[in-house]
Amino acid sequence: MVRLGEAVSMNNPENEKIKPDDRQQMLEVLGGVVVQDYGHIETGDKISWTLQFDKKNWEIVKGYWQNRTVVNVQDSGGDIFQVRVVVQSYSHVKGFESEAYTVTMELWRV
Repeated sequence: MVRLGEAVSMNNPENEKIKPDDRQQMLEVLGGVVVQDYGHIETGDKISWTLQFDKKNWEIVKGYWQNRTVVNVQDSGGDIFQVRVVVQSYSHVKGFESEAYTVTMELWRV
């Protein structure tokens, strides 16, 4: 389970992907290349998760997304950080259509 603000998921994250904000790039110049490096900016990392929520907790998460609310997240490992919630898709859980939702989201660390 994870906690997004006041909402609690029904499961641990599935399909987890973490995209670090690594600010380095290679610039082509005459006679070679130059690397411009501004480091890893942790607050720019993006985390993708698929989670399931009951109806009550989905309404809370949906509110964070629609209102662009910054919330604290506690992941399944116990780490706590601040994010903006970006819902990418959601669907009803088969057999529990009025009671549970599967949500694919991206969390932007801020």
